[in-house]
Amino acid sequence: MAKAKLSLATAATFAAIVAIPVPGGKTADVEFTFKWMNRDDFKEFIENLAGAEDVDALMDILAGWDLEETFNKDQVEKLVQRYMGAARAILDKYIAEITGARAKN
Repeated sequence: MAKAKLSLATAATFAAIVAIPVPGGKTADVEFTFKWMNRDDFKEFIENLAGAEDVDALMDILAGWDLEETFNKDQVEKLVQRYMGAARAILDKYIAEITGARAKN
């Protein structure tokens, strides 16, 4: 597998697949477009996360998704309301991607 070339000029966004928990013990893979944050912005985001509503926290990190529905705050609210594990799965994936953490197999 080829390694990514490091550049100090980062892209404004990046894409990652998130396994959204669905009823019945399964997951549905959804590609999200995440906003890039530098270290200081990420630190501030994490510090404010405890008091934030799920939808507001997600809108801080998301720039889009690969779903039929248009990406906007109302649709993110609908996602969070219908799939209760979605917010946690999305936040966990973002934190892992932005910090370079890798899940163990």
